[in-house]
Amino acid sequence: MSIQIIPLAGAVGAEIKGIDVSNIDKQEFEAVNKALIEFGVIYFREQSLTPSQQLKFASQWSEPHLHPYLSGLPDHPEIIEIIKEPDDPNNFGDHWHTDQIFTPAPAMATMLYAKEVPEIGGDTLFACMEHAYDALSDGMKKMVGQLFTFNQYDKQLPRSGKMSAKIPSVDKPTTPAIHPLVRQHPETDRPSLYLTDMETTLHFDNMTQEESRPLIKYLLRHATRPEFTCRLEWQIGTLGIWDNRKVLHMALNDYPGKRRVMHRITMKGSPPIAFNIPTNS
Repeated sequence: MSIQIIPLAGAVGAEIKGIDVSNIDKQEFEAVNKALIEFGVIYFREQSLTPSQQLKFASQWSEPHLHPYLSGLPDHPEIIEIIKEPDDPNNFGDHWHTDQIFTPAPAMATMLYAKEVPEIGGDTLFACMEHAYDALSDGMKKMVGQLFTFNQYDKQLPRSGKMSAKIPSVDKPTTPAIHPLVRQHPETDRPSLYLTDMETTLHFDNMTQEESRPLIKYLLRHATRPEFTCRLEWQIGTLGIWDNRKVLHMALNDYPGKRRVMHRITMKGSPPIAFNIPTNS
């Protein structure tokens, strides 16, 4: 079967058909990477992967990005098993965010493999931050282009029981990271907004939370408008990959009484570079 790339929505997301990622050649990988950069989110159905095969595929982008505050599988520490049990009210990742923004060199991409999913619910939403930036007024672009965000991981936030157990040294403080609010994509040079909600993006650098809150809330409402988003419905064997340098995501917590198990790998990225608005000579 030849490779097919089918857009999922107008702004972001695409399904890729015709590839077995456990046995992918160089030409196929180049097509997959090109689609990831273009669409921000890509996914494959009916994949059958061992942890070693998933890790081998992810490593074609870069080395795994080890989470500084969550433990991975015993035999594959690069893979975090995300589990929500039927009686657990909390959900992992149920807010708009980009992975590892709280580190100096955040993950360039995330790979999520569906091991067990509810029949209904448990989808993931994505939002394209490049389109969100493009839709801002010139005046707003000039202002946000001067700001940097202060980001920090909070070990004390409510999480599902099995995810909380993966956090070692709960009382040990975490290290913050400061990043440009508007970052430049290292492969396309396109600008995008770069922030999460105030669980992680606590405030702007050299500003208070009270001063920062209105603008952070506005930018997130703006960035997650329906026309900038897509929705991925997981099935057992679905493998999704997204570019953390240009999209936000949020896991929906709409499947009470059901179990969901996913295997996640994040791939190493580089420190975000601020985008400078070109000036007329």
